Amino acid sequence: MMLRASSSANDLELDLSMVRGEANESAAVQHARALANLVDSSIEDLEALPAARAALVEVTDKETMIDACAVVANFEMMTRIADGTGTRHPPERLDAIGDLSPSLGLDQFTSARI
Repeated sequence: MMLRASSSANDLELDLSMVRGEANESAAVQHARALANLVDSSIEDLEALPAARAALVEVTDKETMIDACAVVANFEMMTRIADGTGTRHPPERLDAIGDLSPSLGLDQFTSARI
């Protein structure tokens, strides 16, 4: 899955159903199930994290697993900083994202502040 701007720049279709839906293999997201399992384990089940890391290494390599873990950690860090500082989206940003937030179910999260 690519971010909106990078998918446009690379002439790839943006499929947001993969964000909150089933992790399916595609040309845009190789090893989606293993990556999703790593993310889910990092957030919801730390006891399963070593197995998720090993499974990702098995289908990719150690470097890819390390990169994926760094991305998960970075997003977690950004979320904690935003939550800790009370950061809110400015009104113009809310207008720009339109119905993206409800379509992804982001309003269902406890920390949603819109």
